[in-house]
Amino acid sequence: MDKVKIGLVGAGFVSHIHLNAYRENSHICEIVGIVAKHYENAQKIAEKYGIKKVYRNYQEMLEDKDIDVIDICTPTNIHMDVILDSARAKKHIICEKPLTGYFGEDKEEEEVGRISKRYMMERVLEKIDLIEKTLKENNVKFMYAENFVYSPVVSKIKKMIEASRAPIIEIRAEESHSGSHAEYSRKWKTSGGGSLLRMGSHPVGVVLHLKAFEGKLKYGKPIKPIYVVGEVGNLTKISEVQKEEKHYIFPNWEDVEDWSCLIITFEDYSKGVIFSCDTSLGGVKNLVQVFTSRGVLYGNITPNNTILAYAPSSEIWGDEYIAEKIETKAGWNFPFPDEDWIRGYPQEIRDFIECVLYNRDPISDFELAKDTVKVIYAGYTSSEEGVRVYL
Repeated sequence: MDKVKIGLVGAGFVSHIHLNAYRENSHICEIVGIVAKHYENAQKIAEKYGIKKVYRNYQEMLEDKDIDVIDICTPTNIHMDVILDSARAKKHIICEKPLTGYFGEDKEEEEVGRISKRYMMERVLEKIDLIEKTLKENNVKFMYAENFVYSPVVSKIKKMIEASRAPIIEIRAEESHSGSHAEYSRKWKTSGGGSLLRMGSHPVGVVLHLKAFEGKLKYGKPIKPIYVVGEVGNLTKISEVQKEEKHYIFPNWEDVEDWSCLIITFEDYSKGVIFSCDTSLGGVKNLVQVFTSRGVLYGNITPNNTILAYAPSSEIWGDEYIAEKIETKAGWNFPFPDEDWIRGYPQEIRDFIECVLYNRDPISDFELAKDTVKVIYAGYTSSEEGVRVYL
């Protein structure tokens, strides 16, 4: 095999990020074709990126003998079906975060957000078991697209942890911004949760990854989470916020949370603290802080001060890209020389392609994918019931 052949499912925001990452690795991979819910959207992306095939549906893509890997860049409620069908078609799988969720498949739409979170968690665990069984039966690779794990910031943190050999006693991680405007994100039926699932997957994933990394270094096996305490909220529903004439944070959530916090306790009784919210102005915050018994590491994935820029008005920088989700280009800002690189996307795709080429396991694997979802739904259950939830 000279190059790994990819079929891309989805034509939304993250599809462009993946396609740019494939371009960075074009010497070892090739995008054979693309499919999306709306054929015309897939056509537009195919024209932009020089993709030869546009399929009418993903089943047509699965029948293409040229394709080695299916890359799933769809909304989360579609992940499971595509994963199962791809595995049964003997295609390796790249899947965007999170792995899956509860979408009220057995309930009326207006009921979904009010369903017991413990019930949701139990249904999600059943889904995870089915996915894992299907992957094993068909002997296909599952590569979990958790880009935080591949950020050069996190890679350096891991090297520092390895050098010190000091025990990690706490990790704090965050992803926050001023709110997604994607329509699917507003209700449980299509998103599977609010800020905790949609954004919290990143900080939860990196915390689990770093503790697993520490465990493998010291004991030859991961240090696993044992219980979770969670709290979620709807800060944009505060009456004073609702009364504002102009909203800088997105206010129109239906039945999902816009703020969340988790505390994870691990087997060695160290702690992980996760924040994720849609109520934070000033662009995307992707932060990882590691506290050991002999040192502290602050990882600012975004924003970071590689470049500082100031302008008295927003027009001065014109159309030049600064950073994701900033409200204005006026004042002080943090322009990125390469935002995708600092967030780990080209490195992530390279690892996945090399896994197929050289028949090895990915750094970000199914174990991380399933543990992340388990922790998140344990967090929802904990918040609703006011208890520790054991994994």
